[in-house]
Amino acid sequence: MDMPSLQKLLDDIKAEIAAGNKITAIKLYRDATGAGLAKAKEAIELIAAGKPPKSDDAPTLADDVMQEVSALVAAGRKIEAIRAYRKAAGVDLKDAKDAVDALEARINPAAVMTRDAAMQRMRRLAIFAVLIAVGPAALMFLLTRA
Repeated sequence: MDMPSLQKLLDDIKAEIAAGNKITAIKLYRDATGAGLAKAKEAIELIAAGKPPKSDDAPTLADDVMQEVSALVAAGRKIEAIRAYRKAAGVDLKDAKDAVDALEARINPAAVMTRDAAMQRMRRLAIFAVLIAVGPAALMFLLTRA
């Protein structure tokens, strides 16, 4: 990340903190760095206190590794991308997944939004199915207890 965009990111994060939007600030930081939730929260708390975030929050990878990971993400081979990132960065599975998710959001935000919307619909359908399956039984239970 070049200096002007890094400064803009920091300004945006500070503005969100000042507006009381700590969660949005954490999301901005995670999207930009690929850091995990705990590390991003810690970094935002440091920024809010007027201190710089720790420099080890996001591992820097060689350009060829990032190109490989980006190509895997673009090709829809996310699991392989996570595996490659994890091997190159030496991070745990969750941090690698978070980093690849952030990279995917930068590469193809529309696909991420579409996938998230589909997951939301699936959750609603699952809840609806459970309510339909349990509803009559619960109604019968209530009627027999009255």
